[in-house]
Amino acid sequence: MSVDVELNCDLGEGMPNDEAIMPYLGSCNIAAGGHAGNVHSISQTIKLAKKHQVKIGAHPSYPDRANFGRIPMDLPFPQLQKSLIHQIDLINTVAAKENLELNHIKFHGALYLMSLSSQKLAQQLAQLIATRYKGLALYAPYGSFMAKEALLHDIPVKYEGFADRAYLDGSTLASRKEAGSLLTNLDTIKSQVLSMIKSGIISTIDQKEYTIKVNTICIHGDHPKALEIAQTLAPIIQTRKNDR
Repeated sequence: MSVDVELNCDLGEGMPNDEAIMPYLGSCNIAAGGHAGNVHSISQTIKLAKKHQVKIGAHPSYPDRANFGRIPMDLPFPQLQKSLIHQIDLINTVAAKENLELNHIKFHGALYLMSLSSQKLAQQLAQLIATRYKGLALYAPYGSFMAKEALLHDIPVKYEGFADRAYLDGSTLASRKEAGSLLTNLDTIKSQVLSMIKSGIISTIDQKEYTIKVNTICIHGDHPKALEIAQTLAPIIQTRKNDR
C-alpha cells in the first residue's frame, strides 16, 4: 500500500545517519546555521539530496546553537528577520553551486512552534516569505496560524504531520518536557501515521481526537530511531522521485 504523501526529515544537524536516511525521503529540511549546521554540512547534505533526487528546503531557526533552537527567544522581529534571511540565503547560495533550487522553507524548533500559536509572528514570517522568497512552499501543520497566514499571503503550503511526536491538539505538538511526547515504539508511530493519512485523524497525548490533513510526514533527524522509523514508513509512503 502507498499513498500520495511524502516523507521528510530534518538533516544536516550533525547526526551520523543522514546518508542512510536520505534514500527514503521525498524532501529534506537542511539546518541553516541558526541551531546547527555550517557551509560544509549544508554542502554535504545538498549533494546527498541531489544524488537521491530528494527535494531540498531551508530549516532556519532562532539563532541559538547552545539550545539547539528549542527555547523561544525574545528577539525584536527585525533582528530575527535578519538572521532568518542570512540562514535561508546561505542554503540558497550553496544549492546554486550544485545547480539546485530550494523547494520549501520549514522553520525549526521553538520558532516553528511559536509560529503555530502566535498570529502576529505567523503574519511576520509569512510576509517575509511572500516578499523575499516568493514561490517557495512552506511546511506547516493544518489549522495552525502559520498555515493560515501563509495561504492568505499566497504561499503554497504543505501540511505537515509528525511521525515521532505526540500531539497536544490538532496542530500543536506536546512539549518535549512532557512524558510521552517523543514516540519511540515503531508500531505506535506507524499507527499514528496511518491514522493521519488514511482517516485524517490525530489522537492527542490525552486521548482526544482532531481532524488533520497531511501532505508530508516528518521524522526528526536527531530521533534515536530515525532510520528505523524511515524504514518502517517506507512501504506506506513511497515518494515518486521523478515528480519534481
